[in-house]
Amino acid sequence: MADSSSSSQICVYIGVGNAVLITAVLLHNDQQIYDNLYQWKIRNKIVNNVSPVITNLGDGTFSIGLFGGFAGYGLIFKDEKAFEVGKIGIESFLLTGITVQLFKNLCGRERPSAATRTGGFWHGPFAYFREPKGGKGISSFDAFPSGHTTTVFAAATTISDFYTESWVSYLCYSLATATAISRVTESTHWMSDCFVGAILGHYGTKLVEKLNYDSGGIVLLPQVDEHQYGLLLSVKF
Repeated sequence: MADSSSSSQICVYIGVGNAVLITAVLLHNDQQIYDNLYQWKIRNKIVNNVSPVITNLGDGTFSIGLFGGFAGYGLIFKDEKAFEVGKIGIESFLLTGITVQLFKNLCGRERPSAATRTGGFWHGPFAYFREPKGGKGISSFDAFPSGHTTTVFAAATTISDFYTESWVSYLCYSLATATAISRVTESTHWMSDCFVGAILGHYGTKLVEKLNYDSGGIVLLPQVDEHQYGLLLSVKF
């Protein structure tokens, strides 16, 4: 058991180290990657037409509708798997969404469309206490990480983990990757933003699944009686 635990820890350390290394490489090359992808979009009519459409797969409204549909279908037709997909999908959307907003507020990185220097300047949390120069709005200074990419990878992970056919996984992650690339071609994010967003989406969903299905877990339940109503937070150890 000890050897198994040690091996798992080593794998985690290696995974984290690789993620940090890849992020650092992408940060160093963000401007060049963006320039190349943006020019590819401009020169390619198909990419130019598809990019603005597929990027919407990472919109929060799409995820809420998708997983709300799963949950509703599961309730109506007594499909337990579909209901669980909807439940996990919505919970992972909320968890990763909060995490992304925290990073965005702390980092204040310029988007490619508002960049004042190579790779975009990092304003830090101060960007949220004053209007950045240029009058482009505070949303132009919250590039890191990509919320759309986080959302779409969370969705892809949720569906792939429940529907384990190989074609489902290929389709979901291919669409998620295409969405991430579209965030760059649409001048809204750098590639490093998207890479970190993908990690947050994937592992945030894994965390939600662990909390729900391991012996311990966190569950939110409606609480209603004659005097009050609200949500009951149940923590299992």
